[in-house]
Amino acid sequence: MGNSPQSNLKVAPRTLHIVLNAVVEDSRVLKCAWSLGNAGWDVLVIGAASTQHIDEIGIGYARIKRLHLKPVVTQQQMALFLRYMRKIKRKIENRIIKKLNPPIPNLHRSVAAISPVALEFLPDVIHAHDYTALPIAGAIVEKLQKSGHDCKLVYDAHEYVPGVAHLNKPLRRVYTNKERYFAARSSAVLSVSEGMNELLIPHLGISTTPDIVANDPLFEGQQPSKRNLRADCGISSDVPLLVYSGAVAPQRGVGDALNALRNMPGVHLALIANPKNATVIKYVEDHPDLEDRFHVLPYVPNAELVSYLSTADIGLIPIHHKLNHEISLITKFGEYMQARLPIVVSDVRTMSAEVRRLGNGEVFIAADTADFARAVNKVLKNKAVYVNVYTPEVLSERSWEHQAEHLVAIYNKIADVSPTPRAHLPFEIN
Repeated sequence: MGNSPQSNLKVAPRTLHIVLNAVVEDSRVLKCAWSLGNAGWDVLVIGAASTQHIDEIGIGYARIKRLHLKPVVTQQQMALFLRYMRKIKRKIENRIIKKLNPPIPNLHRSVAAISPVALEFLPDVIHAHDYTALPIAGAIVEKLQKSGHDCKLVYDAHEYVPGVAHLNKPLRRVYTNKERYFAARSSAVLSVSEGMNELLIPHLGISTTPDIVANDPLFEGQQPSKRNLRADCGISSDVPLLVYSGAVAPQRGVGDALNALRNMPGVHLALIANPKNATVIKYVEDHPDLEDRFHVLPYVPNAELVSYLSTADIGLIPIHHKLNHEISLITKFGEYMQARLPIVVSDVRTMSAEVRRLGNGEVFIAADTADFARAVNKVLKNKAVYVNVYTPEVLSERSWEHQAEHLVAIYNKIADVSPTPRAHLPFEIN
């Protein structure tokens, strides 16, 4: 038996990733799973099903299973519920919640749904994506350890909890307590920037500096886009085109860019986002005068995004001053760089400092439409100066492949393994 072919097969180490979203639009989760699969790990991602239908998809060698981790409701039901909750929110907070520790949303449901999967899969590492997944992942690690299976916990801090605006104080306190408890028991804590590390260390009460794995875009994994941005906008190559890609909310500053556009004749703005987003719909309704120059376009596959962006003239990051905005080097920053677009960014701390350091764009005063127009016009007049910054060395440093080397090294170290890398599969949902 000891010399049989099957007994000589090397078993790949296993990692279970947990995230409370539908996974397919979370580029960081997808890239982690894809890279670890290529590096020889057996990867299973558990996400939240957006409907009653549980499904299983994949990316590269990694499997993605979406379970009922959160109650599934229609948009109309959610709107009615939120309207009702707003009416009683102040009364509850003033009279009851301040005195209590509220339960963590979906914690017991998620632990109950994921535990059987984890007990069957028996991962060597469980990776908690963001503070919402950490209490779930931590509880499952403890279950596995009590059953006699050695399992390590990795906490991937996507956000700084005190800066999450939608959390009320009691819930922020509860999440923080769980963060501190499980961070102390994690084999690795990951963050996305130096600025976040400066806040995480005292916040979590840890003495070891978190490992930075920046959420940079794919470099070698990029694929040509099947669509053309300018063709989708119906404009020629000589028309000035600004682009914003990603999540849209008032604090993201797209409205400021639109207001500035009114005083920038001939300049167009492409918004790559969910067309059904409430803020996007409001922007369209509030700016009928920009109908011919404001183009709302649906998302493209993540691996094609850099190619799709590349025909624009400027990538926009007009975000407002919020705590998590100040410390982040957000995904679109690297995506614009890989697309070789000059970047116009508001004066939030980390990203404005990086633009000034690299010389790849201009900084404007957040929410100041006149200063936004000044920065845009300055770039449009001499675009080549900013584009020339993007040498192969600069772009290689700002790539996911560079970050993935660090991620894989962390995994192999904490699990004490040396898996055999596989031939890389395309970055495609399958």
